[in-house]
Amino acid sequence: MNRPVIRTVAAALVAVIAFTPFANAHHSVAGQFDIARTVTLSGVVSEVHWVNPHLYIEFAVKTPKEQAATWRLEGVPVGMARKAGLTFNMLKGNGETVTIVAHPARDGTAHLGYIIKITYPDGKVFQFSTDPNGQKAAG
Repeated sequence: MNRPVIRTVAAALVAVIAFTPFANAHHSVAGQFDIARTVTLSGVVSEVHWVNPHLYIEFAVKTPKEQAATWRLEGVPVGMARKAGLTFNMLKGNGETVTIVAHPARDGTAHLGYIIKITYPDGKVFQFSTDPNGQKAAG
């Protein structure tokens, strides 16, 4: 092999090694959440984390079947949430009452989900992805 070929192969190898951790760090929504099912949750937003790579919400839900339970919900990346019209001032985690449609955890972990849609009592809706019933994403 000549030197330019060796340098090109070496550069490609270094790039693969350098960027592999980033590829492994990101996950597939379908790999963690059951995208064929949805749950509709009504409750109070207790905490919001506007951090990359995703929006994270802790959500207090009380149903007739169970006592209050805290759901940990993952959402779209922060930039996509903003593109859909959701802002920090709208979702701070200081007691907002909302309804959230989410995909539950694929492995059956209780109270874990991926946010599809957030609806406020005044009718304002933020749709982040297509749900199994054919509703389309915002943005």
